[in-house]
Amino acid sequence: MNKNSLLSFVLFWLLASSAFAQTGSWSPAGITATYPRTLLTPAAVPGGREFLAAPQNQTLYASLYTSIFAGPANGNATADERRGRATFAKNTAFVLLMDRKPIGASLIPLPGPERALYQQQAVGALESLNPAVEAFASFSGTTYTEWQWRSKELIDYLIAYDLLRGAGVTEAELQVGKTKLQQFAGNLYRESNRPFLGVYFFRQVKNNHTLMTAAALGMAAVVLNDATSPDVNQQPINWINTGLFHLDNVLWEDAQRQSDPTAVAGYAEGPYYFKYAFLNCLPFFRALGNFAPDISFSCTYNGTTRRIRNPYFDPRYDQLYEWITAILMPDGRFPALEDSYVDMAMPELALTGKSRYAVPLHLRRLSGGQLNSLNAQLRDATVDMRAAYLAAQVTPTPRSRPTLTHLPHSGNLILQAGPDSVATYLHLYGKSGAVQTNSGGHNQADATSFILHAQGQLLALDAGYLSYSRRAEVGQAANHNMVLVDGAGPALGNAGAANEPNAILPRAFEAGGLAFGEARTTCQNASVTRKALFVRGRYYLLADFVQSAGPRRYTWQLHGYGLAGGTAQTGLFHNSLAQQEGSWEKNGARLTAHVATPGTAATYRTATGVHELAYNSTENHTTLLVEQTGAAQTQFLAALYPGPATAPPAQIVSTSTAATAGLTTTADGFRDVAFTQTDTILTTSPGPDRSISSDALLTFLSVDQAGNPVQAFLDEGTELRYGSEVVLQSSRRATISWQHMTENQFDIYVSRPTTLALRMPSATVAATGPGVAHSSYDAATGLLTIELTKASSVAVQSIGRPLPVVLTFFTARRQATSTELSWQTAAELQNRGFTVQRSQDAGRTFQNIGFVPGQGTSAQATTYRFTDKAAPTTAVQYRLQQHDQDGTAHYSSVVQVAAAVAAATLTVAPVPAHDFLTVSYPDPQQQIELQVLDRNGRVVMREQFQQQTRLDVQRLAPGLYYLRALSPTGQLVTTPVKVLIER
Repeated sequence: MNKNSLLSFVLFWLLASSAFAQTGSWSPAGITATYPRTLLTPAAVPGGREFLAAPQNQTLYASLYTSIFAGPANGNATADERRGRATFAKNTAFVLLMDRKPIGASLIPLPGPERALYQQQAVGALESLNPAVEAFASFSGTTYTEWQWRSKELIDYLIAYDLLRGAGVTEAELQVGKTKLQQFAGNLYRESNRPFLGVYFFRQVKNNHTLMTAAALGMAAVVLNDATSPDVNQQPINWINTGLFHLDNVLWEDAQRQSDPTAVAGYAEGPYYFKYAFLNCLPFFRALGNFAPDISFSCTYNGTTRRIRNPYFDPRYDQLYEWITAILMPDGRFPALEDSYVDMAMPELALTGKSRYAVPLHLRRLSGGQLNSLNAQLRDATVDMRAAYLAAQVTPTPRSRPTLTHLPHSGNLILQAGPDSVATYLHLYGKSGAVQTNSGGHNQADATSFILHAQGQLLALDAGYLSYSRRAEVGQAANHNMVLVDGAGPALGNAGAANEPNAILPRAFEAGGLAFGEARTTCQNASVTRKALFVRGRYYLLADFVQSAGPRRYTWQLHGYGLAGGTAQTGLFHNSLAQQEGSWEKNGARLTAHVATPGTAATYRTATGVHELAYNSTENHTTLLVEQTGAAQTQFLAALYPGPATAPPAQIVSTSTAATAGLTTTADGFRDVAFTQTDTILTTSPGPDRSISSDALLTFLSVDQAGNPVQAFLDEGTELRYGSEVVLQSSRRATISWQHMTENQFDIYVSRPTTLALRMPSATVAATGPGVAHSSYDAATGLLTIELTKASSVAVQSIGRPLPVVLTFFTARRQATSTELSWQTAAELQNRGFTVQRSQDAGRTFQNIGFVPGQGTSAQATTYRFTDKAAPTTAVQYRLQQHDQDGTAHYSSVVQVAAAVAAATLTVAPVPAHDFLTVSYPDPQQQIELQVLDRNGRVVMREQFQQQTRLDVQRLAPGLYYLRALSPTGQLVTTPVKVLIER
């Protein structure tokens, strides 16, 4: 080889080696590589300065500005020192980017000397950061506590670097800090992938710590995307690959996942640990949304490759945000479920950029030691989120609150009146499935427990958390509002197992002025069913049914926010045990609880309970205990009546019998009767002026001051009588709600197909609803009969003047391509005939579709028929316009014909599919066995589901496949669907 050739070879080798050494950067297609890119973009900076000028935001910014006066902490070794320095760097960089100094009630540009000082301090904090990361595990176990703080520290420093770049500090001026950040991220990546005695962090840990670490690595890839290194630990491509994969895996894919991609399933470890993890995740998601478009990234770990959508745009994450926002109490805090602190809200959801998740806080009634302001909430001990919140520029707006929120997959049932901060709110808990199993070390013994908040005050408590080392002090079954069996409940969860049995929320509905929900579980080999009925948005009835194989001791518990002999700070408890009730008062709000049981053997007593006041700080309260001993089964019926402490209390009296738990409530101009029984026989209970008879498990009847029934509820019943008067009857056992809304309108809900008979004051009524097949009125009995083909809400209202002819029945039934109408008259007087009218807008307007001549005057029964050959396939209503011979017209009641049932089909998306396939079936009750067949007819995948499932088809070869849906008996449910899989 000559010298020139040798020189060329050496130069080529050096260049190639240099190129190889500079690998590991990450620049996906379509990125926006400007700074800032984490909390906000350059275009958002002017708006951010305007946002700071709003009074509430200026107050928050002033507190952040004041916090940087003292400069960074001197130490740089302990966890507190390291986090303090990282927080200082982030907040100082935010002040530099905003270029604003608070002066009284105004903001001015930063004076030059201050700006120079703050820039010097922030750059110095980055240059002197401590990049050391402990091993995630050790024989002593102490390093794991330190390990979890490193991710939060790293994210704060990364944000500081990004904001400084956005504030005009050059890369050259920050080069030392950038190198330190790359080392810090590399050390975290190395330790998260290095095993300890064969245990790998990402393979064994599937909880909030995984999410925090993954988010920190992802944030490092976004901020330092152009960094390169021959060390695989310091390469952004590896950080983002690991970060996205494990976020996706732990939240959505793994058997130990914390949520579910197909439903609003919440977060298994509870609200607080969702917040704890997402204080890392939300800044990363926002940064990735600013940096990269709505695309999917290919990520591989341990031989598994997935395409993962940019989380900022991924609708699966909205399911988590919807969940945490939906369960918030009226003051903006989340309920203290599982290991959750009592005073926590989540204003950081502003980082989603979606105003519907930013909820106003009303925390003035919290004590001085609690997180009683927005500033305090954002300065939680683990991380300071003030800069992130202000950068998001989202103003909190009130969120509409339905009366009923039923989230069975996450285990949350909420009955609430009104969206304001003094609304009445009850949360009933019942979690099952993976989100229960995977709650592990943060699961408390709280199945079927409830929390009540009203008048701006928490009144029925959850005991809270204290801290991980003290969770057993407040996490036991005896600390929650639930029924104990032989003085015990389920065990407290630990890191290895949730321990608590599944609880389910199988049923819930809202109709008129009533809302209902149910929770079920097992406890100490006894079944527990708790039914909650929300009456007129005013108060709650809780009916508890407990049953075991033999005699047990059952204890009903209510932990109220007040203490016997207490103070205004602790709240007060008033003892009325002789009247089977007690009441708690705090901050001008009162909760009265009256508890009835069958017979007279129950004992009523109180105990002193303990709950979290603030982190690692406790407070006492009085617990009401009602105990039934020596019975295999029993019932507890409680009226929970919240209101202002200055208002006259409701008058509640027990009316129990040997077989029923019963009570009457007199308030607000109504007299309400409720009773429970464990059998389904017609049982009579005392009423306000007449007895009440029903065969339901739970019966409720409300009458007005004149003694007229205005509201009724039966759970699994067929008949309700008020004295001798039939209020309603059902051909099948069902859960039924009935309410007299106005003089001429009634609202009804029925839980299953049945024929319902209701007493109505007039024949001139129309019954409409999605399940109404037809209705008819019996003038002799005064009963309106409604045939329902499915569970349905029904509206009944009066219409027009009655017919002078006597109608025996009027029905309409859908045929294949038409609707057959028939009616019968018992007698007619000068009847010229009937115009048949049809409505396609729920009875608001009617069109003439035909005429049938009458019999004139006749005392004989006459049957008429008419065929609507042009009947629409949608739901329609029919009525008869009867014409007298003198030209006078009258109207019949309205009958409804349900929409034609469309053939249900499988819905598949996306098409073509790549890695995942979402399959839906419209009937939520239908159990589906889904089979995936290849072109040769071989079954290559099976999945059982209801309504929707998500298939992982990554292992299937590209090509054409068929989806076949079978019933549990093996019958074909619908036509098979073709799907193409491409790569």
